[in-house]
Amino acid sequence: MIDSSQNKIYGAFELKKNYNRNYSIGIASAVGIHLFLIAIYLLVAPVKPDENNNKVRQRILTYVELGPPPSIVSDEYFNAPATTKPKYGIPKVAKKGEETSELEMPKDSNVPAGDLKVDPPKPEVKKVIPVDETYYVAVDIMPEPFGGMDALQRNVSYPDAARKESVVGKVFVKAFINENGEVTRAEIVKGLGYGCDEEALWAIKNTRFKPGKKNGNRVKVQLTLSLTFRPN
Repeated sequence: MIDSSQNKIYGAFELKKNYNRNYSIGIASAVGIHLFLIAIYLLVAPVKPDENNNKVRQRILTYVELGPPPSIVSDEYFNAPATTKPKYGIPKVAKKGEETSELEMPKDSNVPAGDLKVDPPKPEVKKVIPVDETYYVAVDIMPEPFGGMDALQRNVSYPDAARKESVVGKVFVKAFINENGEVTRAEIVKGLGYGCDEEALWAIKNTRFKPGKKNGNRVKVQLTLSLTFRPN
């Protein structure tokens, strides 16, 4: 326990003695500050006008009071400009026994009615797109048969006439190959005869080729091929 002498030393009695006075001073100061702030606000704040006095009275009108809507059509009629009478194509009433033309010509015209000529419509000329029919001799990628020359050689049969005469040799054929790899034409450059030339032409015309290319585009190419004929 703390005795009375120690309370005096710490100031407990002094605080208790002055508590009521300090409390009253604090309350009075707070009330005074609040009143001061309210007075300043009332003096500085702008005075708002009375909104009730400035309100505009509005009244909804009925259809009977408004009446019908105004007309959108003008009372004044539009006066169209006068048109002139055409000089050509006016029907003319013919009298009995009178010869007339189908059209009435103007009086100031020097052209007889029967001499009028109408130019026929010109036929429409269709623009022809030129087609490149050039068969190149040398290109970046030359055509070749699917499966290679060995596959083409296997399609060649040795003719009986050449077998009887023991003909051995090569037939050179010039093939014209389009951009789709199809042989459009073939001709003998150097032949052997005895049916070997016809067999070589038949084998090449019925062979599909990989198309040739120039600058990355498919082109037509003429190519000379050789086929060997010898007995098996």
